[in-house]
Amino acid sequence: MAVVTRKFISILAFIATFIFLLSAATWHYKPDLKLPSLKNLGDNLGDDLGEIKEIKEIEEERGPKPRYIFVDLGANAADSLEAFLGVEGARFQYDFPRPEWATHREAEIFLFEANPVFNEALLDAKQRYSEQHIPVTIFPSTVADVRDGTRTFYLDLVNEANSFWGSSVFASHPDVQKSHSNGTELTAMNIARWLLMNTLPRDFVVVKMDIEGSEYELIPHFAEMGVWKVIDYLLVEWHTGLPDEATQKLGGDAARFLESKGVQLPQYNSPA
Repeated sequence: MAVVTRKFISILAFIATFIFLLSAATWHYKPDLKLPSLKNLGDNLGDDLGEIKEIKEIEEERGPKPRYIFVDLGANAADSLEAFLGVEGARFQYDFPRPEWATHREAEIFLFEANPVFNEALLDAKQRYSEQHIPVTIFPSTVADVRDGTRTFYLDLVNEANSFWGSSVFASHPDVQKSHSNGTELTAMNIARWLLMNTLPRDFVVVKMDIEGSEYELIPHFAEMGVWKVIDYLLVEWHTGLPDEATQKLGGDAARFLESKGVQLPQYNSPA
């Protein structure tokens, strides 16, 4: 019995010594340590989360910022781009549509041109305006078409003073015939599909189309593909001397259909 008592007393003494040493070490390490209230931590966290939620709700009410987009089909040597930007000395002037919340220089710009003669001019324009923080994307040697693939393109070789403006997908174009052009195979892009893939209904989209008769193919295709959902303005330079009467009627009917769906088609004609 005495042996058990001594062992029990020894155990109690060991425990008491351990507790004393632990308390002393803690007191020596952080004598003035005052732990924050867990309740206060929870309150502060709740306030922060509330502010974050409020900011998120405001952003959701405003919605994503729309884009201002200018698509130039038949960009030539970037002449219409300079008119769009209001550059001093541009070949012509035209008041291109824009939204109230953006300037022309805030637009995202996409230039499509089939004639390989203008590849260098387009590259120069891209570099020049990109240095001014104006985003310009170019599609050189690219035919605006109703399908992806390749298309025979006939070069105007006689109108150098007018930037070879008669180049066309139509071998019957008078300037093509004067040039005795045999045609060259170029990349073709389905423009309706590209627009649907790269723009949204909330964006402000302006499409300028000066493509030497191909408008009579593209505009009916725009109507068929539902591109009116993403286009605000369509500026078309009509080339009535190229297609037959039936094709002209088809293009005109498609243009009126697009207008009935809300697309604006103001008169457009340029010397470029």
